[in-house]
Amino acid sequence: MEILTLPCPTGLEPVLAEELVELGLPTGTCLRGAVRLRADREAAYRALLGSRVASRVLLQVAFGPSRDARQLYDTVRSVPWVEHLGATQTLAVDFVGTNPELRHSGFSARCVKDAICDELRDRTGARPSVDLQDPDLRVHVYLDVDRCRVSLDLSGPPLHLRSGGVQGGVAPLKENLAAALLRIAGWPAAARAGAPLVDPMCGTGTLLREGAAMARGDAPGLARSRWGFSGWAQHDQALWQRLVTEARERPPRPVPPIVGSDRDGTALGLAREGLAALGLQDCVRLDKLPLEQARPPDGPPGLVVTNAPYGARLGDEAEATATMRALGDVLRQHFLGWHAWVLAGSPALARQLGLRPAKRHEIWNGRIDCRWLDVPISAAPVQG
Repeated sequence: MEILTLPCPTGLEPVLAEELVELGLPTGTCLRGAVRLRADREAAYRALLGSRVASRVLLQVAFGPSRDARQLYDTVRSVPWVEHLGATQTLAVDFVGTNPELRHSGFSARCVKDAICDELRDRTGARPSVDLQDPDLRVHVYLDVDRCRVSLDLSGPPLHLRSGGVQGGVAPLKENLAAALLRIAGWPAAARAGAPLVDPMCGTGTLLREGAAMARGDAPGLARSRWGFSGWAQHDQALWQRLVTEARERPPRPVPPIVGSDRDGTALGLAREGLAALGLQDCVRLDKLPLEQARPPDGPPGLVVTNAPYGARLGDEAEATATMRALGDVLRQHFLGWHAWVLAGSPALARQLGLRPAKRHEIWNGRIDCRWLDVPISAAPVQG
């Protein structure tokens, strides 16, 4: 058994832990911004292939003292690096954390690099080179006061990068955050029951892409071609290929109606590109419409999910307030019987919706303190 750490957006650790159990992994321990568990190699690969909420999958290779540079060096050098990396390969080091002696992450990362290279040089007579952009092996070190956790990053590029390079706006949602928000909203269980999904301010379509892929049952890792384990000496290609084949041969689930609209034609063009990159272009209908003209599709009620404007730039606060009020009006007038989930950029903006949320989930979108509002449309408007 191995120790795995799976980082995720802060506050969404229970969502990730639940997803991992659904993927067949053991129950993990929720930390701040991560879930940690003991599991075998197959579980690590299943998480890489199937998790939509995790940011990375880190496999621990050492845990030891690191009060100062000497202790850090010794702890890292204690790892038999020849079992993980060849001397002619490349590496990169990510270092997180400080203490009174190790105050600069750049210096600490160099200590880690030196320890790995010195160990390999003594064992093989050669030392690897550094490639910060596309290394054969990426090493992640987390410093917790006077002890450090040394891990191999099996992911390579962050796991949320699965949408063909489509970028968002001022406060974009990463794909793993969007997936977590949808899970909190009861998707994809609602999709399996045939409920439709609507985003009346879809922008570049992150929520729609994730919603459609989740409904269809796609394994997100199938869209990736580069992995952190590709240059790892202990990678089990036969096991990985078996899991990939298993995921590809899984029959797709039916996708209920999914509709997005936005007034910005450029954003909609990017949304279409992102859907096409994942083979989802036939699963989502996109309309160029102002918010005030958004309407539900024919059929039973379902979920409205949207990332409302945050007013993040100077002068945008008034527009964000007006948009939130307009959204509340559209929901009251045209989506009765539906269930809305609205990401508001602040508690003050959340109050402008004019509908009383059943619950408010505190969500961090990067450094922005947001609220994921659970709003039954039948709720009465806030008075006064």
